[in-house]
Amino acid sequence: MAPFIFYIFFFFNDTATTEIYTLSLHDALPISVDSVTWMEAKGYCKSSGKRLPTEAEWEYASRAGTQTNFYWGDDYDAAKANFCDGSCELNVRVADSSDGFKNTAPVGSFPPNPYGLYDMAGNVSEWVFDTHDPSYYIMSPKDNPSGWVPLQTEEVQLGPEQDFLAERSASRKIVRGGDWESHPSAGWSASRKVYYPGYRIEGVGFRCAADLDEVFQGVQKAE
Repeated sequence: MAPFIFYIFFFFNDTATTEIYTLSLHDALPISVDSVTWMEAKGYCKSSGKRLPTEAEWEYASRAGTQTNFYWGDDYDAAKANFCDGSCELNVRVADSSDGFKNTAPVGSFPPNPYGLYDMAGNVSEWVFDTHDPSYYIMSPKDNPSGWVPLQTEEVQLGPEQDFLAERSASRKIVRGGDWESHPSAGWSASRKVYYPGYRIEGVGFRCAADLDEVFQGVQKAE
């Protein structure tokens, strides 16, 4: 896997901002943003000089060198991630479990994975760059697959003024990771969900990524 850095997009003190995930957290813990469409997520990352991670990059970062369902093992642990627990009102809840949060938890509420990344297994699911294609990984390169994205999907511009059907006119995008309104199995490192890019869902957010060489170039220019 080519070197890259993960960022998270969150709200802090009512101001939208970004911080690299491995930096120390402030006294007032930020909340991960959710309820954003794929286009909004992609647009924000681009405007900040970053990009959405590919699905392959996301899973590489989520597994953090492990091969188990979760980075800590095969079984769900309410002390490790935020899922739909007993306080969740949805029918996928685990009634006899409590992770301490009914909805989204502040970033840093649960331990990071071995790569130092928080909330890779729960709290908020995340859009990735790839368009869903059931046969893509049969044909894709073994190393660093960039994801299949049809040209016409990139040209689709959706917004709140479009109607219900228009939001379903583009190819579906992939969402990775578990969230506060999903069953724990959604947080397996290999789990994936597929939504139309115009969907705006409470438990779906995003994080940005950047190629390591581009980050270093940006630092050198700033100096």
